[in-house]
Amino acid sequence: MRSGEETVRQRFGRIVAEAAQRTGRYEGRGGQVLLAQETGMSPSAVGRMLRGETLPDPRQFEAIAKAVGLNVRDLLVEAEIVSPESLATPSQAAAPGVGSDSITLDEAANALGIVDPVAREMLAATVERLRRIQDAERESDDGGTAAHA
Repeated sequence: MRSGEETVRQRFGRIVAEAAQRTGRYEGRGGQVLLAQETGMSPSAVGRMLRGETLPDPRQFEAIAKAVGLNVRDLLVEAEIVSPESLATPSQAAAPGVGSDSITLDEAANALGIVDPVAREMLAATVERLRRIQDAERESDDGGTAAHA
């Protein structure tokens, strides 16, 4: 490995640490204890993970992602533990980019690191406005018959 290149352990730890920081729940030593309790890890194992010294047991990936507001798939792909292709369902592998899973607005806000309640409401209002604009465009494109078809 070349000097300055981030290892998988370091990348995983950085991603989790950044997500944990965005939540504002895991500050200081007490934060490591709380994260440990929520993930089933020991506080020292959490510290080693956040410093990029070790990877946790794969059985803990989902609990870690949930605790810090990340999608476990996104975490594993971004950390380069798995490739996006390895997580594709057979139908997605046959037609990349088609048939992706839907997510809720809460999941989208979490994935984007939006934790402020007002910002989350703004996101929801923006999405609703975009849906109305899109519906209006569809209706005008087909001469106003889409709603009646």
